[in-house]
Amino acid sequence: MQVINVHVGADESRVVPIVWLGGDRHIKARVVMNERGGSVKVLCLFFARKGTFKLETEVIHEAPDTFSRTIVKGVLDGNAVANYEGLVTIKKGAKNADADLNERAILLSPTARAGAIPRLEVLENEVKAGHGATVGKVGEDELFYLATRGFARAEAKRLIVRGFLEAFIEEFPAKEAKEIRSALLKL
Repeated sequence: MQVINVHVGADESRVVPIVWLGGDRHIKARVVMNERGGSVKVLCLFFARKGTFKLETEVIHEAPDTFSRTIVKGVLDGNAVANYEGLVTIKKGAKNADADLNERAILLSPTARAGAIPRLEVLENEVKAGHGATVGKVGEDELFYLATRGFARAEAKRLIVRGFLEAFIEEFPAKEAKEIRSALLKL
């Protein structure tokens, strides 16, 4: 298991990039925000045809005026499995904390699997907090529409996957964005 521990200082802004492109991997990321004004984006992108991925994230708001976004987005094909558990805790005294936790996955094959458990623990009243998760497959309507425009089924899937991930890739640091784009070219 890979463990990532991050401390976000006062008025500091951090990005925590996580990328999974296949194989078996377990990552646990923990972010503590115990100084006023800290900001963090935990970004996870996964794309795989095989392997099992387990991701656990925990973001803890202990100080006031902190901001966090945890965004998990990915595409699974073949026999790939991804399971995500996320927790955002806003402790008493973390007034004006702003937190959001979101996971979105697309399944390209009937044997690919994704699970998501987003959780919030809010112990302060004056905060903004949200969470959500969606797992779905590429719709037949979308594939049909692209087929009417002359795209073969495989090419239509590639276009949908790239459209789903491209704007998100822009949020990653250059090194990780390059790695992801390289993997997508092999689609």
